[in-house]
Amino acid sequence: MKRVFKIILKILVGLLVLLIVAIGSLFVLARCNPELIQRLFEQEPEYITFNELPNDREAMKADFDGIHQIVTENYSLYRQKGISMDSLYNVYSARLRDSVKTRDDYGMMLLQYFTDLRCGHASAFFNCEHYGGANPRYIEGRLFLDNPGEYIRKYGFHDKDEIVAINGKDIPTWMADNIRNHEGSTDALRALRTASAALASYTDTLLNITVARGGDTLTLPLPLHATGSMNPTICERKILRDSIGYISILSMRNGVVAAFDSLYPSVKNLPYLIIDIRRNGGGNSWNGEKLCEYLLKHEKTHCLYDKTLKPRADAYRGKVYLLIDTRTFSAAESFAIDLWESGEVILVGSPTGGDTGNRPETFQSPSGLSFRVATSEPRLSPSGFPLEGRGVPPHHEVAQTVHDFMAGIDTQLEFALSLIQQGNE
Repeated sequence: MKRVFKIILKILVGLLVLLIVAIGSLFVLARCNPELIQRLFEQEPEYITFNELPNDREAMKADFDGIHQIVTENYSLYRQKGISMDSLYNVYSARLRDSVKTRDDYGMMLLQYFTDLRCGHASAFFNCEHYGGANPRYIEGRLFLDNPGEYIRKYGFHDKDEIVAINGKDIPTWMADNIRNHEGSTDALRALRTASAALASYTDTLLNITVARGGDTLTLPLPLHATGSMNPTICERKILRDSIGYISILSMRNGVVAAFDSLYPSVKNLPYLIIDIRRNGGGNSWNGEKLCEYLLKHEKTHCLYDKTLKPRADAYRGKVYLLIDTRTFSAAESFAIDLWESGEVILVGSPTGGDTGNRPETFQSPSGLSFRVATSEPRLSPSGFPLEGRGVPPHHEVAQTVHDFMAGIDTQLEFALSLIQQGNE
């Protein structure tokens, strides 16, 4: 019996030691990367449709009151942005009382409530079921179809069609009416998100789209019931002009480091490398940290956390150019800041979306609607750059032009290639 007791005691002691080590490791990791810890324990939000919102006025009021209380207690940026939470509540509670009559009305009200928080990481998780099968490109204040899929083509739409009106409203008017439905920390990001969602709707099932094609203008009905699909590719690689590596990083979600690592050997010995994060909407900043290790030549302090980023033993030794634009957001933006502040990488393109995250947390309303807000106080990077509210400025600000788009030319990529050819920075 004593022998059994000793064995059990040893097992318990061993388990206790393992538990202490695990807790200690989590503590160290939490200090180094609190966002990673948050994401490890945070459940994925459930997306709902407007049809799942409360349907009667009293339930809507209770739901909105609960949302506003949670936002007021947890949203960390409203003081910096000069937002009066009491005034905001009064405006929306009056609207709820006077003009909200249906679930659709309530859903649109909530979209605009979160937009008025003026933060790219303040949003409600609604599932948009009404989708036209394409996300238009927004270039020089104009909307174009860019390699649209099979669904929208069968309704008569062509690649490079310019969308000049939606439901009879010209694009400037339509944009002004709809930008209030899309959150963002900068006006540029809100405009981009509005334009990208031009062929989707939370409420409509049919849009009448007027397009300009060559010298003709025609209006085509577009039913909205296609299912949007995610691009499964995380990284794409090319060799340009025999000596220039190119890797497009499309996400900072899990799996991106392994995907990058599989492509890296084919470019690491080339004299020039272009990293493209223009379509990267973020993910986990830890993945961005690991990617930085491939591209840095010297140690630097991480822009979000008090930790040191160190180059890998086989880190890239040639010249790195980073392509950015307004779509570069969240964890992709902190990745851009780290490379920008290293002084070793040349940034080309347009300013980023203007929000690295400020530790967004997900909450639930009384009715079960998931939503998120930033919870970390306003911060600056080690070099004094604001981590929310301002896009990262490229060394060479270059925007896609309509002329080049119609000719199939990537204006920003071509500019980076010209810098390499000229030997300029």
